[in-house]
Amino acid sequence: MSWATIPVFILLFGFIVLIHEGGHFFCARLFGVTVHEFSIGIGPAVVRTKRKGVVYSLRLIPFGGFVKVAGMEIMLEGEAAVPQPGERLFNELSCGKKVLMMLSGPLNNLLCALLTFIFIAAVLGLPVQLQSDRAVIGFVEPNSPSYEAGLAAGDEIVAINGQPITHWTQLSGLVHQAANQRLRMEFKRAGRYFVRELTPVYDATLGVARIGIHPAYVVERLPLPKAIQYGVTLTGRQIVAIPVSIVQMLTGRMRPQFVGPIGMVGMIDQALKTGLYLFFTMVASFNLFLGIFNLLPIPLPLLDGGWIVIFLLEWLRGSEFKPEHKIVAQGIGLVLIIAFYFTVVSADLTSVLRRLMLKS
Repeated sequence: MSWATIPVFILLFGFIVLIHEGGHFFCARLFGVTVHEFSIGIGPAVVRTKRKGVVYSLRLIPFGGFVKVAGMEIMLEGEAAVPQPGERLFNELSCGKKVLMMLSGPLNNLLCALLTFIFIAAVLGLPVQLQSDRAVIGFVEPNSPSYEAGLAAGDEIVAINGQPITHWTQLSGLVHQAANQRLRMEFKRAGRYFVRELTPVYDATLGVARIGIHPAYVVERLPLPKAIQYGVTLTGRQIVAIPVSIVQMLTGRMRPQFVGPIGMVGMIDQALKTGLYLFFTMVASFNLFLGIFNLLPIPLPLLDGGWIVIFLLEWLRGSEFKPEHKIVAQGIGLVLIIAFYFTVVSADLTSVLRRLMLKS
């Protein structure tokens, strides 16, 4: 992996956060709510400027961001909003407008994903055929059996369990039927031959076993009307597929496939080496996941879906929850998010260590 990939990852993640928080920001301004700060990143401010009463800041840790709105506590800042004369508070909005403000961030990410898919289809082109008749790898998914076995883009699979492999369809046919079966895989890299053993995992969404590799393709551009149709269709399918996958992973029906910062850097590194099609596919995928993940209806703040559930519960009960109750809920949500984050990073590190152990 090239060290130059890291700043690309930071800029890309910052862009996705900008899209998300920009939705909240513009919706707040549309409803006339006072905005104190628009921040990309969390932690201490590195750069800060003020325009028309709003502080715009870049913060030290480039994972996340926030829009500080009058009347809404920002738990990450460790402070509660104090009403000032002339401010329009978030709490003064109707339930419907509160919900729309929470929806605006994730919907911005989903819209960005849709436009990116259309851009890919119309400008960059979609895969139409394999670059080679042979079983040559074009991309390896992070945290997958293939990644942990040390496979990389450009490797050619030549045999599985002693059976010669001459074409990608032959390879995929054998793998798809081999859920939880140990495979002895022979591959060629730069003229040298290697052998690795790995076990495919069953993907309940696709109904087949997988090892986390994709072929190298030749791409072809679509006319704009077909590109729009492609973007809408693919975005719609992913909006359904991602929550289903999350439920299946949480219930143990699918191997956990969340990718943390380390895995994301690896994906971007491969995408940059493979071509713009794959890179912009990553941009769309990250936007999709962030948007859908934030909409999960967990009744805890920090996720937009959690806020929406709380606002709807307040509307049903006819009164707001006490501030101290919301702060407790924020604290619980923060602990869960941190636990989730460290679980994902731990999975990333474990996968990387397994790959490195094979090389040593």
